[in-house]
Amino acid sequence: MALTLLKLAGCCVLASVVATALMFPFAGGLGLMSNRASEVVANGSAQLLQGEVPAVSTMVDAKGNTIAWLYSQRRFEVPSDKIANTMKLAIVSIEDKRFADHNGVDWKGTLTGLAGYASGDLDTRGGSTIEQQYVKNYQLLVTAQTDAEKRAAVETTPARKLREIRMALTLDKTFTKPEILTRYLNLVSFGNNSFGVQDAAQTYFGINASDLNWQQAALLAGMVQSTSALNPYTNPEGALARRNLVLDTMIENIPQEADALRAAKAQPLGVLPQPNELPRGCIAAGDRAFFCDYVQEYLSRAGISKDQLAKGGYLIRTTLDPDVQVPVKAAVDKFAPRTWPASPA
Repeated sequence: MALTLLKLAGCCVLASVVATALMFPFAGGLGLMSNRASEVVANGSAQLLQGEVPAVSTMVDAKGNTIAWLYSQRRFEVPSDKIANTMKLAIVSIEDKRFADHNGVDWKGTLTGLAGYASGDLDTRGGSTIEQQYVKNYQLLVTAQTDAEKRAAVETTPARKLREIRMALTLDKTFTKPEILTRYLNLVSFGNNSFGVQDAAQTYFGINASDLNWQQAALLAGMVQSTSALNPYTNPEGALARRNLVLDTMIENIPQEADALRAAKAQPLGVLPQPNELPRGCIAAGDRAFFCDYVQEYLSRAGISKDQLAKGGYLIRTTLDPDVQVPVKAAVDKFAPRTWPASPA
C-alpha cells in the first residue's frame, strides 16, 4: 500500500512537472536556461513543420530511361491519395488507436509513461502518439547529423519526452490528421534500407503503396516497432506473428472489416524472394557511369552538391541519347583498344 502511494505521488509530481514545462516559455523562471530550451524547441519545430525529408533523385536520359538513382535514404514521397487506406488503418490501429481524437498527445498514455518513470522503468513507451513518433523519427532521420545527435534523438529521458510533447502539440495545431499521417508514412523506416511506405511496398512486394492489401499493410505496419527484429527475411516467424497481431487489432478496431481481416490472417507473408532494392549511385550505371559522374560534377559546379542530389528527390533530365550512344559505344568497342596503350600484335 505504501509503495502504491509513493508511485502515485511520484506520478502526480511528474504530471505537474509536465504541465509546468509545457507552459514554461510563458511562465518565465530560470532565465537563460528557459530561453535556450525554448529556442531549441522553436528551431526544431520550425524545421519539423517544414517537413522536408531526404528522397531519391533519379537521373534519366533524353528518352526518360533511368541512368542512376542517387540517394542517402531510399525514399519516394507520395501524396495521401497514393497510399492505400488499408495502410492508414493498419498503422493507426497498431500504433495510435486514439489518433483521431487526441490533440497530438494521448494524455492517458502519457500518464502511464510518467508512472513508469516514477517507478524507475525508464523503458516505458506510454503515450507515444503518431505525432510524437513523427517528431522522434524526424529528429533521428532528418535533423540529427552526428552520432551524438542521433543518440540524443532517442534517449529515454523526461527532458526529451517533454520536448517531444511540445513539438507534437504544435504539429497537431498546424496540420490536419490526414496530413500528419501522410507525413508519418512518408518518413519512417521499414527496414532493409527502406524509408517511407512507397519504397517499402516496392521493397517487399514490388507494388505501389496505393495497392497494398490487408495482409501487406499489416506486415509493414507491424515492422515499424522494430525493423531489425521483425525483418521478414531474417525472422519470418516473428514477422508473421506481429502481422497477425496487427490484423487482430484491426478486427477489434474495424469490426465491419472483420471477415476480410480474418481471411488475411490465413495468408502467407507473401514477400518477394529477396528485398527489391534500387541500385545506388553512378557506380551502378554500367556503361553510363562516366556520363553520370560528369553530370554530378557539372551540377556541383553549378551550385548543387552531391549531398543535395542524394537528398533532394530531383528528377535530373540529361541530354544522353541512347539511340546515339549505343552504336557509338559499339563502334568504340570494335575499333578502339580497351587498354591504353594498345598491346602489340
